[in-house]
Amino acid sequence: MMEMLSSLQASPFSVWVREAPTVWAYPTILTLHTIGLGMLVGLNAAVDLRLLGVGRQIPLATLEKFFPAMWIGFWVNAVTGFMLFAADPITKGTTVLFMAKLGLVAVGVVLIVVLRRAVYGAANRPPVVSRFAKNCAAASLFVWVTATAAGRLMAYW
Repeated sequence: MMEMLSSLQASPFSVWVREAPTVWAYPTILTLHTIGLGMLVGLNAAVDLRLLGVGRQIPLATLEKFFPAMWIGFWVNAVTGFMLFAADPITKGTTVLFMAKLGLVAVGVVLIVVLRRAVYGAANRPPVVSRFAKNCAAASLFVWVTATAAGRLMAYW
């Protein structure tokens, strides 16, 4: 494992991300990561909060349109996250905090899929807010807030 991380850290791409004296390297990648995070977690939080009863006047059917944008945010974060990881894989890849963050992201993605199926289900059925959907929404909020905090704390660990 360490050999693979060392090889990645010594790669030209990793050196460029970490050391390039240009705004197009690390600063741009980090900015795109933040935008992806806003899309993914922000839209997810809006859906979760609506399912938990906030903004009851907002029709559930309109919020289903958020899911494709959430997936765009996820893929932006997956790509930029790998790029940020490549900048310092030995330090980041060997911490419990990083592994916890990846685990939380995986759980968050599963919750997005489960939540969409639970609420929107079949195409010809109106959205349903069941107790299960509410529990998933609460868990989703917790998971994404915790994953975001873990990611932010990695800068100081």
